[in-house]
Amino acid sequence: MRRFLASIFALGTLTAACHAARAADTLSPLHFQSQGPLGTIDKAAAQRGYRVFESVCAGCHAVGQVHYRDLEALGLTPDQAAGEAVAAGGNLGSPLKGAAPMNMGGAIPPDLSSIAAQRHGGARYIYDFLTGFAPAPAGTTLLPGHYYNTAFPGGETAMPPVLRDNAVTYADGTPATSAQEAADLAEFLTWTADPNLDARHQIGFRAIIFFAFLAIIAIASKRRVWSAQI
Repeated sequence: MRRFLASIFALGTLTAACHAARAADTLSPLHFQSQGPLGTIDKAAAQRGYRVFESVCAGCHAVGQVHYRDLEALGLTPDQAAGEAVAAGGNLGSPLKGAAPMNMGGAIPPDLSSIAAQRHGGARYIYDFLTGFAPAPAGTTLLPGHYYNTAFPGGETAMPPVLRDNAVTYADGTPATSAQEAADLAEFLTWTADPNLDARHQIGFRAIIFFAFLAIIAIASKRRVWSAQI
């Protein structure tokens, strides 16, 4: 019993330590702290991703299911969240700033609130798409105003490449390479798609511990009862 409880405690400690270590660098190798059954949102990365969205993406896209008050869950103080809302001409109850739908070569930029949940691969797909722009292969003809993207189904998209090195300035000093911006934006959009991800995974982990503990108690009780009858 003691060994079992010690193992559970060690597992929880190791999981927390892994999350802390992984949060420091998402690119070497590429990984996302939010992925996996025990994943949690990397709040530092998601905050940076919000800055990328606000500076680069909000001109065409919206995240209408998320409000400025929700930014407190990413670690912003109430005053900081209110400041973001006021700067965008709204209040804490306003949806995050985004452009009105516009026509881009026959395509309407989608609301990105749940894009990570809608696309197979989630954060990894978003990263691959944002970094997947390339010259079209020889013999490939694109529609006017369209661009070739290795990650997009069919390889042709109306969205142009928008990320570039130092497109934003990160307050925490993280180098704003285009790859880092893509990774941070992917983490932010993972959060907008599932703001309760951390809470769900914490509840699930605690439930596993609880039922495992009950299983050990049940097995120990059964052995004690049967040993007394022999």
